[in-house]
Amino acid sequence: MDLRARVDMFSYMLSNDIVELLLRLAGRDVRSEIAGSASGSPAVIIDELTGIGAMLPRYAKRFPEARIIAIDLDAGMLECLQKHTERAGPEGVEFLLADARELPLAAGSADLVNISYGLHELNWLDRELVLGEACRILKPGGELVVADYRAGRGLVRRSLTSIYFRLAEPRWIREIFDGGLQRQVEDAGFEIRRVTADLPVTQLVVARKAGNAPCARGHMRLVT
Repeated sequence: MDLRARVDMFSYMLSNDIVELLLRLAGRDVRSEIAGSASGSPAVIIDELTGIGAMLPRYAKRFPEARIIAIDLDAGMLECLQKHTERAGPEGVEFLLADARELPLAAGSADLVNISYGLHELNWLDRELVLGEACRILKPGGELVVADYRAGRGLVRRSLTSIYFRLAEPRWIREIFDGGLQRQVEDAGFEIRRVTADLPVTQLVVARKAGNAPCARGHMRLVT
């Protein structure tokens, strides 16, 4: 990546995705560890709520033969990401402007769905809809990889992260802490395969779509 591309992407990252900065300050390539948690040889990978697309090069490197589709509802962000990807790679990524709560994709069309650091921005119902759609588009046995914030550990870190969450993140972010994210993934129709909570500022949930298990729909849950 040339200097201009690095400056452009850093400026964009700083104004749109603070979590990437936090992960870099931690001095650990958490994104690669997230991609490394995926198993098998997925032919179709969907990156929902792609944001700055930080996971795209990791999955492209891990699964070079896979078809990767990046999805976001923010047209400006997706356009910026597409221009950056065309200039700096990875090659062959497809971009889809769509609402992750109601995807224009066929049921059972994906082998792997990734959602990184996006669910905490959504309220409970919208998270349920997004996870239900992820379940719907996955093939039976398909895999879901979800990474998002976790509460800090230790008095100092917990206090600092609590202040940041209170000032900069939606009030419902605490709903995904202390097992909340895992429970909502299970409620959406998934079997939990692994939960990792020792990554910097991150919890990681890897789950599998079970055989013929029904996928949750948030509006149905709301009515009941």
